Amino acid sequence: MSDRIRKLPDLSRDLIDVLDARFPLRLPDINDSEREIWLKVGQRKVIEFLKDTYDEQHTTLISPKV
Repeated sequence: MSDRIRKLPDLSRDLIDVLDARFPLRLPDINDSEREIWLKVGQRKVIEFLKDTYDEQHTTLISPKV
């Protein structure tokens, strides 16, 4: 997965926050169709992927000298 993440441009925390607010994690509504539920699940999967990618892009790995 690291190779795929390196190919992405640096992500903005502001962009992720706006998308997270636009597509919040919430339980399905009783009136939602199955299609709407899967659409919302897909939206959240993208947000979670972007958050994970951002975290990986901004994590500094410090390896001890051997």
